[in-house]
Amino acid sequence: MAGSTEILAEKNTKGNAGAVARIVVLVLIILTFIVLIFVAMPKNADLSGIWDERTTIGDVKAKNHFVMTTDVMCPYCDYFSRAIMNEQAEFEKYLKENDVVFEIRITDFLNEYGEAGEMSELAAEATLCATEENRFWDYYHATMAALYYDYHSKGIGNAKGAPMMSIPENYWINIGEEIGLGESFKDCYNNHKMLEQVRENTAKTAKIMQKSNAAGMPYFKFNDFETTGFDTSWDWSYIKRYFDIGLNKE
Repeated sequence: MAGSTEILAEKNTKGNAGAVARIVVLVLIILTFIVLIFVAMPKNADLSGIWDERTTIGDVKAKNHFVMTTDVMCPYCDYFSRAIMNEQAEFEKYLKENDVVFEIRITDFLNEYGEAGEMSELAAEATLCATEENRFWDYYHATMAALYYDYHSKGIGNAKGAPMMSIPENYWINIGEEIGLGESFKDCYNNHKMLEQVRENTAKTAKIMQKSNAAGMPYFKFNDFETTGFDTSWDWSYIKRYFDIGLNKE
């Protein structure tokens, strides 16, 4: 009887081991399947890399994610944005042909780390209030145009060492009115409803830039390519070169 008991125990042990092995194999198969799903998914399919879909141009599920982090009061950011605005059709064609989603992230970086002070914070708040109205691009383009014609084109606030801008109290509200934004935009701005979001964006940006030892605005991340700054004399051809580097075309 002792021998029969030992044989039975041995069979049970082998049976248990076989069951465990089958479970392990099944788990490995499931994990492999999950990994393959994530690898096959487009980078931005869940928007995890995009801060706000409303501030993007292009397919949010695109394979390539290009980011410009900016401060509205940054003159070099203005020159970059105006260079794109002057070639908007060519820019959007480039995004489509190369499967790129382009995102702008608004901060008050120059308030925290530069010289623009409260003007930077208020400009960022106004832009995010317009975003809440789903009018980000209209407001942003109108702002870039206004700052250029009112100040930068006159040598005011257009570079380090240039005379500082003096922004009227209702400047940002007036831009909103020019593009048809109403009372909800004014209420958002006057009651600083987006102030915490501005500060959160700036804090997140600071952490990101510290990791890459980047400094200054605008800060660009085109896939794995990172750089800062933009020259006032550059045009679309320079921007395209930046983009091509991000796509490993150069």
